[in-house]
Amino acid sequence: MLLNIYLENIKDLFIYNKDNPMLFNSGAFLLLFTLFISIYAAVYKSKQARTWYLFAFSIFFYYKASGFYFLILLLSVFADYWIALILMKIENKRYRLAFLIFSLCLNLGLLFYFKYTNFLVENFANLTNGKFKAIDIFLPIGISFYTFQTISYVVDVYRKVIPPTKSFIDYAFYMTFFPHLVAGPIVRARDFLPQINKKIQISKVDIGIGLFLIIKGLIKKAVIADYLAQYNDIIYGMPSSYSGFENLMALYGYTIQIYCDFSGYSDMAIGLARLMGFRLCDNFNSPYISSNITEFWRRWHMSLSSWLRDYLYISMGGNRHGKFRQNINLFLTMLIGGLWHGASWKFVVWGGLHGIGLIVHKLYLKLKLPFADAKWAKILGIFITFHFVAILWVFFRADSYGSAIDSLRQIFCNMDLAFVAPFAKVRGLFLVILAIGIITHFIPLKYKEFALEKFTNLHFAFKFIIILVVIQLVLQLQSENVTPFIYFQF
Repeated sequence: MLLNIYLENIKDLFIYNKDNPMLFNSGAFLLLFTLFISIYAAVYKSKQARTWYLFAFSIFFYYKASGFYFLILLLSVFADYWIALILMKIENKRYRLAFLIFSLCLNLGLLFYFKYTNFLVENFANLTNGKFKAIDIFLPIGISFYTFQTISYVVDVYRKVIPPTKSFIDYAFYMTFFPHLVAGPIVRARDFLPQINKKIQISKVDIGIGLFLIIKGLIKKAVIADYLAQYNDIIYGMPSSYSGFENLMALYGYTIQIYCDFSGYSDMAIGLARLMGFRLCDNFNSPYISSNITEFWRRWHMSLSSWLRDYLYISMGGNRHGKFRQNINLFLTMLIGGLWHGASWKFVVWGGLHGIGLIVHKLYLKLKLPFADAKWAKILGIFITFHFVAILWVFFRADSYGSAIDSLRQIFCNMDLAFVAPFAKVRGLFLVILAIGIITHFIPLKYKEFALEKFTNLHFAFKFIIILVVIQLVLQLQSENVTPFIYFQF
């Protein structure tokens, strides 16, 4: 009997379960990764063995996360590998453009079908009194991320920024590398492909930094974000049923939740890659200390921000055709960026308002006010930027555009400070964790680097104890089920 249960649990580790996809913060992944890294330690010095082994595990990881939709990923990989080689061999501009357009149509077509079909159908249904009905379409996890990644590769080859790799397995490994596959960072080929052929040397410092980032990411995600989510989910389930103050706390709670959730994933992804001897780009840089919205987008989801700038904003003309056209390009870039996050009008509104915010900031800079560089002006700028971003997160989190409006209406029209004392009594731990999430943003960089250095130099036994303490903390504060990362749905 016990043997059958044991064998059943082993089988579950290798079979896709749509109700329980593979997550970095799950026990199943930690168990599999322990086995994986043990074998990796024996093969990583051989370039060929390392590449094939990582590719195979990455495909398995994506299968565990998304089922047989890994075949869609492989289709994109195979098609763009050959298209890039063709682009290298032909010089005719029309033919080169035709192959680029084919690649864009293929990748964006797949993304459009899986992500936006129901959005269009629902809008047609509203216009035709329900003659169209939504289709049950499964959204493959991470399709937006790997679509943007393969597009950047083909466009860079088309622009002759980089030569295409002649090795299929190298390109397949670059595209499927499991730490960044399902939720970023969006990795550029020019940064990652050269690492594949370098001799991998994993030092004590690399292991220390990797473990530190994984622990930090796990605390952000499984302790801070997941605990705050328990309250936020209640409020956003029916915001009109709660007071303005309770909605305000959910607004602040989600502002910290989404940062800790997404940056926590990025920390773990970068840390896991570091343990294997690879470097991924930073994705977050304390975005909530930004003194203006332009700075915020230079600090938030930096791999996406730079992608939108290089492949969308610049392609539309950037700032090359006058200030008016520049503002239009900026607005459209953020509008499309909003739609990339989700097939809903609330994301269009979110992206559009961010675009307006960027335009307003550019107009403000033209005024060249004498007090603009004063310390108090910067502090005021941080306060305004934080709340502008936090208010717009309501559209991001709410179940619908109408629900977002309900929440904001409660905050601005139904604020009752009589709820403060009871809330603090009942939700004391929520306030403590919320405060920790905010305060850590303002810790000077030198202290963060000091903590990293100290952890790296610790004896392995002490690192192991810290890991056990973090795992225990996660178990104490987590909800009943392992919570997926927010950006898995994108």
